[in-house]
Amino acid sequence: MKYTTLRQAIVEAEKQHGLHELDFMMRELLHAITEAHVNNEPLRVSHLMRNPDHGTFPTISAKLKKLVEGGWIERRDDEQDRRSVRLEATPKTLAAFDMISSALDSY
Repeated sequence: MKYTTLRQAIVEAEKQHGLHELDFMMRELLHAITEAHVNNEPLRVSHLMRNPDHGTFPTISAKLKKLVEGGWIERRDDEQDRRSVRLEATPKTLAAFDMISSALDSY
């Protein structure tokens, strides 16, 4: 079955790049942040709060803190709004997602 083979490939690729250490919610947040980063769309915590599946502000803040500490994302001052902080994927994250995408091209 192609789905199970693809899912197994994804799990193996995530293990190779350390994503398996992140819980489900952290991976979801990382995907949202990376997608916005790749599309050159500024992303703030308030944007993540719009999706009720992401949890409450304290939950999101705790998960983001762990992603920053792990080197997966960066918080940057927003030049257009000094009260806001933008969330961006790091080169580590972009490289991992790129390698995983390349590995999955054969499926």
